[in-house]
Amino acid sequence: MRITAIHSRITGSTRQISTLLIDEVKKLQPDVEVTEYVITDFKSCIGCFSCFANGEETCPHYEEVHPIATSIEQADIIIVTSPTYCMGISGAMKSFFDHLGYRWFSHRPHPSMSTKIGIAISTTGSLGARKTTKDIKGHFFGLSIAKYIRLSYAVMATGWDQIKEKKKNRIYSDLKRTAKIINKKSSKATRSLYLKFILFMMKNVHKNNDWFPLDKEWWQKQGWID
Repeated sequence: MRITAIHSRITGSTRQISTLLIDEVKKLQPDVEVTEYVITDFKSCIGCFSCFANGEETCPHYEEVHPIATSIEQADIIIVTSPTYCMGISGAMKSFFDHLGYRWFSHRPHPSMSTKIGIAISTTGSLGARKTTKDIKGHFFGLSIAKYIRLSYAVMATGWDQIKEKKKNRIYSDLKRTAKIINKKSSKATRSLYLKFILFMMKNVHKNNDWFPLDKEWWQKQGWID
C-alpha cells in the first residue's frame, strides 16, 4: 500500500491527526510506503490555461506540481489536511488544487483514480471544519477519486496538546476505524453510481470536443471514446 499525504502546515492538530492515522495504518500494514508534502507557500495558479491547451508540462509551476501529482497517481490512499481558514481550506491548499484542474473529469482524468481513497482532515477552534473537509471532498470528486472519508473536528484548541482527553479519545476511535477501512478497501474502492454517470456523460462531451484537442486525445488514448 502507498499513501501520499499533502499538508497545509508543518505542525498543528490537523497534521497530528494525519500522523496518528498513518501510525494506525502501519499497525495493520507495516510495509506501507508513505510520501508526505507540505505546501505552506505553494504558488498560485495564474490562469494561463496552458495545462489545458498545451499540456501540464508547460505550466510555469510544473516543477513544483509534477512530483506531487505523480505521487498521487501512484498512491492507493491520498490524505489531504488543512486547518480551517475562514470556514474553508487554506489558500496554499486551494492554490495546489487549482494546479490539478487539468486532471478533473471534464479534462484529462487519470485512470488510476478509479480505485483510490481520499481522506480529508481538518480541525478548527469552533466552526468550519466540516465545510473544509467538504471543500476537499469536492476536489477529490473533481479528480474522480473513487471513495472519500472526511474527518473533521472542532477541537476548541490551537494545538494538539491543548485538546481535552475526551475529544482526543473520540479522535483515536475514529482513526482506528478509518485505518481498518483503509486496510480493507485499499486498491478495491469503487466509484459511486453518480460519479460513473458523470464520467459517462463526459464521454459524449469529448466525442465532439474541439476546444481542447489534448483532452479529446487523452480520452481516445485511454480507450474511453473512439
